[in-house]
Amino acid sequence: MLVALKPTQETIDIVAALKGRWHGSYAMCICPAHADRTPSLSVRQGERGILVHCFAGCRSEDVLREIGRTKPILNSSAPSYQPERTAPNVRRIWDQATEIRGTLGEVYLRSRRLPIDLPDLRFHPRCPFGRKPKTTFRPAILVGVRTGHRMTAIQRIRLTNDGTWHDGKFMLGKPERGAWAPQFEGDVLAIAEGMEDAASYTQIKGVPCWAALGNKRLALINVPDQVGTLYIAADNDGPGRYAAMAAVGSHNIPERQLLRDPPPRPFHDWAEAQSHIR
Repeated sequence: MLVALKPTQETIDIVAALKGRWHGSYAMCICPAHADRTPSLSVRQGERGILVHCFAGCRSEDVLREIGRTKPILNSSAPSYQPERTAPNVRRIWDQATEIRGTLGEVYLRSRRLPIDLPDLRFHPRCPFGRKPKTTFRPAILVGVRTGHRMTAIQRIRLTNDGTWHDGKFMLGKPERGAWAPQFEGDVLAIAEGMEDAASYTQIKGVPCWAALGNKRLALINVPDQVGTLYIAADNDGPGRYAAMAAVGSHNIPERQLLRDPPPRPFHDWAEAQSHIR
């Protein structure tokens, strides 16, 4: 089970020295590895010490080396720690939705050659989009975004009227470090951009795969510490390659093997590759 860990006093003292500000279970700090004017370093508590990610692109090992040279401010005040609850709209819309079978959601998944019993997917026949008074209602697949067992957001895949395609994907809630995260056993995991890519990767490779739900989020999601081999199944384009490199830097911890695994050319993503397999 994955949980957001309460920061230790040592982590609190380091964050204070980095002029950090806490946001629930993580802090945004001044990065000591580059000339940082605005906080660009995420610091959170891991099982074996602090976990860092610099959004400006600094390597985690460089950041940790500089933190080791930083004098902590001892006995700094602890932040108020209270896990955030699921936003009411997220829970309400999720509870209104139904299983995929027998809906336009099934039509969509079958058109993508994907199983219809994937976990944490639901169908909403009249999902709201936009703010009042301009709210529209469309059929949508809901993708649950979880950190551990706590749902923090949903991605709404807005379907066309016949269900064979979509015309946009929209996040509702605060995804934080969450992902579409099917349960798995063992120490091998892959991460991909979209739910369709992750499910396709698992079908093709036989490796459990999570979806970050956005290329920039590949570096942000919470990968369990027990994962010893992590495949980065990013898209086969410029943004995908950049996101894969950022993910390698973010998820690189001792005793973990990281492998970039884009789809074979000429396919753009793993969902497209899956659709061409006979």
